[in-house]
Parts: sequence; C-alpha cells; structure tokens
Amino acid sequence: MSCAYIAKLNREMEAEREQAEPDKLDLRQRFINWYDSLPEVARDRPFSMAEVEAELGTQGKYLSPILLRLGWQRKRRWSSSGQSNRYWVPPSI
Repeated sequence: MSCAYIAKLNREMEAEREQAEPDKLDLRQRFINWYDSLPEVARDRPFSMAEVEAELGTQGKYLSPILLRLGWQRKRRWSSSGQSNRYWVPPSI
C-alpha cells in the first residue's frame, strides 16, 4: 500500500471518529435527561436494556458503555429453568 493511501484512510477514520463523538455525548446526555426526568420512586429499581432502548430509540451496544461509565451494573436473575433475565442496576441501589 502506498503512503498516500494510508494517509487518506487515516484522515477518513479521524473524520468518522470526530463525527461519532458528538453522537456519543448526545446519547449520554439524552440518557441522563431521561433518567433524571423519572420520578424518584421509579429510579431506584432494576431496568431492562429493552426498556432503555425503547426510551432512547437506540441499541444496547451503544448504551452499555455509557451505563458502565455512569456506574451502572449488569446483573442476572437466574430461574430454575436455567434461563437468566439480564437487567441494569443504577448506582444508587
């Protein structure tokens, strides 16, 4: 590969990264705004990822890093049938 081609790829990657960062910040802020808008009684409970995805209109793969950075924890509720329900717990619980 030529140096010019590699430089072009690096510029394109940097441009994509710069465009992606505001989206991440925007999604983080949207999540914080949504969570803060909940009544206090509704905040201190486990949340399913499907619930958060539906509220913010995005996928869990984008939400998981945000939740982890904000101190949320992933947990599982095991049943006797061997299935597990996954949920997220806010840092206040």
